[in-house]
Amino acid sequence: MQLKTAKNYLLLTERIGKKPMLRTRFTAQAYFVFGALLDLMDQDILEIDDSIKIADQSKFDGLPSYLDGLKQRITEAIDKDDDLVHSLDMITSWDVANEIYDGVGEKLLAEKLVEEKSVKTNLDTHTIYLPTDDARAQVVEYLSMEMQSSTIEGAAISLVVILEQMDALKWLFSDKEELANLTNSFRQNMAGNSVYAKEKQLAKTAQDIITKKKFWFDSWLS
Repeated sequence: MQLKTAKNYLLLTERIGKKPMLRTRFTAQAYFVFGALLDLMDQDILEIDDSIKIADQSKFDGLPSYLDGLKQRITEAIDKDDDLVHSLDMITSWDVANEIYDGVGEKLLAEKLVEEKSVKTNLDTHTIYLPTDDARAQVVEYLSMEMQSSTIEGAAISLVVILEQMDALKWLFSDKEELANLTNSFRQNMAGNSVYAKEKQLAKTAQDIITKKKFWFDSWLS
């Protein structure tokens, strides 16, 4: 199975620069894990409403080993009967984010969509999966086509939801007229779409969790 939302998010987001985005940037990491959860929901493996539930136990049990940490957090949330806010706190786990990153990154490397780089930060040396220019351009083109389609696929909806919440579409489509046309087309196509409405609300909850955790980190580190 593939986590298409998480995969495309990595291809669009990962940069090295001074700090690798998906190894060191808290917000970028958290939305990456959130994207993986949306993938599992889109594939009818999870149900996410007021809490998280397993919709297909057989598929859940058969998920690849790089999702073991995420599976453990999901199982713990279910056993505790956590509400949605407490359940989604798992998206802020550094360990879970890094496990998913390595798993998705290795698959992208095998597909020759990324290049493996070794980058040293203040704390550690990291293996980074840096997207090729062609791979990044292909995802931008994919997103553009899907946003104009009346039959947009679930993974594209999830990706747009995340990018909207991050106010990041403008960085992919720098031409203001193009972005306006794509946004208008997408909103028309999504009018009354229950999947989009649900994921939009989930993304708002995710943002609230990320913001509160960042304030907590800042307070703890100060």
